[in-house]
Amino acid sequence: METTVERIVNADRIEDLIAVFGSFDENIKHIEDALGVTIVNRGTDLKVTGAEENAYKAVRTLEGLLSLASKGETIDEQRVRYLITLV
Repeated sequence: METTVERIVNADRIEDLIAVFGSFDENIKHIEDALGVTIVNRGTDLKVTGAEENAYKAVRTLEGLLSLASKGETIDEQRVRYLITLV
């Protein structure tokens, strides 16, 4: 049985978080479904809870999305899927 862990991802700007979440939080839900994790928003922090490897992948995915958002890139479902496959 895998250990459940919590990881925190910090966003520098709330605008980047809004872009990453997407309409009706669809991007976050997609990451949660694909990786079997739970993502909770606390201010500019995102708390990721799940099996260790999946939580790590979710954190990497979120960091990638936040990086794209900070450059003004559009975050869509295709990019979310692509980043999940990359990690």
